[in-house]
Amino acid sequence: MKRFPKTSTKSCAFSPRALEFVVGYQSGWYFVRVNRRVDKCPEFGPGVTLEYDWFELYAVSPEGRVERYPHMP
Repeated sequence: MKRFPKTSTKSCAFSPRALEFVVGYQSGWYFVRVNRRVDKCPEFGPGVTLEYDWFELYAVSPEGRVERYPHMP
């Protein structure tokens, strides 16, 4: 959320409602992919995207340490 423009905080496209989380588990690690889904917002419609394959990827260690995958959408 901190990467979204502060001037757009009232827009659904820049709110938690437009985010989708996919969680996977392997060898004691959790992997979390955050997808931006503006098609869930009423001002847009089904199938609408603002960026091509926007996502953020995180890994959570068995000790609870969170690391962000070095990918900039």
